[in-house]
Amino acid sequence: MSKRGLLVQWIMANAIGMALGFLAFIQVLMFLGFGLNFDLYWSMDEVETLEAIKGSEYMERLLRIGLVVGLPLAGAVLASCQAWALRGHLSRLWQWILCGPAGFAVMILIIWPFTAIWGDIPGPVEPLTIVGGGLLATGFLQWLLLRNRGVAATRWLGLWFLGLPLGVVVTAAVIYGTGETVGYPPWAVEIALTGFFIGGTAAALSGKALFRALSHGAALAVD
Repeated sequence: MSKRGLLVQWIMANAIGMALGFLAFIQVLMFLGFGLNFDLYWSMDEVETLEAIKGSEYMERLLRIGLVVGLPLAGAVLASCQAWALRGHLSRLWQWILCGPAGFAVMILIIWPFTAIWGDIPGPVEPLTIVGGGLLATGFLQWLLLRNRGVAATRWLGLWFLGLPLGVVVTAAVIYGTGETVGYPPWAVEIALTGFFIGGTAAALSGKALFRALSHGAALAVD
């Protein structure tokens, strides 16, 4: 595959992986709240009704369970999509995949003290925190993995980190910047687009550096 093809594959793996991963996290919350009542899923009105019936303490407990189960799941989905794009370029991909759940699990520690107000913070703070923070922590763990294998990927890590706030800007411009004129998308679509644009932007900015580092590391291993 050409270098351009590899980059496109990497971008789409991160964009789609983060979109699906974020949706999987929210789906876990929906299941915990509504069980098998699928018709109640993905409705903010139903979520607010559930809170009115069960109370804020119940919702806080539900969120904490969801964090423990859902965030590692989101990281696993993302890293599995990444591994698909990296097949043939990196051995023992299961180690790369494990960095995803571990990275997103870090966000549990960050969000945990704020579960009482989580969901009530003005603006899109929660989704941007989950996606941006999870991708940051995951990228750092994956950089450590590459370094332990003798792959110098510091440039990739720096560009990956730089791509995250840039992805937030892209997300804000597309979703919230155009919302007043063309209308805001449904909640599920907004969640998916947040993951898609942040993950895709970070991958687009850093992808060439990653494959260059992997290629150089493989050459050194052969030598």
